[in-house]
Amino acid sequence: MMSALSLAFAGCATIRKTGAAQDSRICLSEVNNSGCDRAYRIIHGKLRPLERPQVRFAIEKALIEEDSCWVLLRVTVPDQSIRKHERYNACVMLSTVDGILNFPELNLDNDSGLPEADERSDSEETQEDTIVESLEIDAWKGSPGYAYMSFRFCYHPSMEGNGAIISILPSLETKRYFFQHSPVELPVLWSYNPAMWKRAQQLPQFILLDKRPEYVLHGNEKKYVQVIIKTEINDAMDKETVRNKMLRTDNGRVDRASSCR
Repeated sequence: MMSALSLAFAGCATIRKTGAAQDSRICLSEVNNSGCDRAYRIIHGKLRPLERPQVRFAIEKALIEEDSCWVLLRVTVPDQSIRKHERYNACVMLSTVDGILNFPELNLDNDSGLPEADERSDSEETQEDTIVESLEIDAWKGSPGYAYMSFRFCYHPSMEGNGAIISILPSLETKRYFFQHSPVELPVLWSYNPAMWKRAQQLPQFILLDKRPEYVLHGNEKKYVQVIIKTEINDAMDKETVRNKMLRTDNGRVDRASSCR
């Protein structure tokens, strides 16, 4: 069971890299594990990263408006996907034929005891305009937790059509082990919606949310949905009341008929 999982959203200009030569932990990559028989046996025997539910990513929204873009990425965190004393990291980027745009790194920490982003070694590249946000979600009793990563950035002609891909480099680590998952690639299918884009501008450039933004609804759609649901509930209550009255009436008739006999 994983409850009250802490998610940190650390923004940086470049992607942080873990140097194998400076890391005393046992490290393994899902993509390239040749020549690592000992590490393979230990990681898959102790950490078992592939024998559990996996954290999943999906693009909720991808909008273009003039020279700007907005992407909303949904993160699904199943129960038991990140166990006690573990941390799940995900480097997120948008790639095109002309280059790569790095987004803030996502850290899902379940009381790992590992150093925070600002406590890492000085050997890592100096970061500017660092963004650190955190929230807590519950993923327990088989129910997943959710988070949403929101990005706004400048448009580039190479992003047009199907030319952009969101790439995610996930990893799972503890104080003793480090496992690099296979990369995840999500093709970006852009859409145009000025009304929705206007609401998206209310958000900062990068933000981590614990629920899907309500501004993606058009106009009074939310109120309309609430009214419809309320009306359906009231109708159901009315039908139940009428049915109960009819049953009481029928029972009364039966009782009177029995007394006459």
